[in-house]
Amino acid sequence: MPRSGFRGHMASVEEIKRRHEAHLLKTPGVVGVGIGRKEGKDCIRVYVSEDTPKILSALPRSLEEVPVEVVVSGPFKAR
Repeated sequence: MPRSGFRGHMASVEEIKRRHEAHLLKTPGVVGVGIGRKEGKDCIRVYVSEDTPKILSALPRSLEEVPVEVVVSGPFKAR
């Protein structure tokens, strides 16, 4: 039995992220994909190496009605 409605909703956001993650990561300039909150709602965060019109125009504004937030993180480096 689910513990809360939030957890059930979060699971669907996780599933949406999982379904689209591989495709998003193939987009040049995308360095990561995660889940976050924006304006009090769940969102899918797409981390990009730089803020260029070419990268931004290749990304969706939403995925299956879940908003997409683009975060300029620079390249990720393993430690």
